[in-house]
Amino acid sequence: MITTPIQIRFSDCDMLQHVNNAVYLQYFEISRINFFKSEIPTWDWKKKGIILLKNTVEYKLPLLLTDECRIEVNCIHIGSKSFTLNYNLKVDDNIKCYGESVLVCYDFIENKTIPIPDDLNSVLKKHLITK
Repeated sequence: MITTPIQIRFSDCDMLQHVNNAVYLQYFEISRINFFKSEIPTWDWKKKGIILLKNTVEYKLPLLLTDECRIEVNCIHIGSKSFTLNYNLKVDDNIKCYGESVLVCYDFIENKTIPIPDDLNSVLKKHLITK
């Protein structure tokens, strides 16, 4: 599991100081980038790229401007060319939001999908959990 602290900005919130539902996907993206940078800092993103296929979000409790939150990222599925990351957005020990992203490995030079590279597969297995 890789954990990323998230700074909630005033512009992320509505009139009631709740974080807008669309902003959660930005938070997931920040934590996903941190996941990859933490585990594979010298990755060749053009040759061994990743494209986002699908996001799902389940809102459990409102996230407020004053909350100090973090996102825990794990892997919950590894296929031959794609994998699924999950996100638990927490304040203290309370899960405020749960999400998943299906990502596909892609060679941007050749413009085609590719099998999950061995080094990425090792990282994903290290963070693989059962749902």
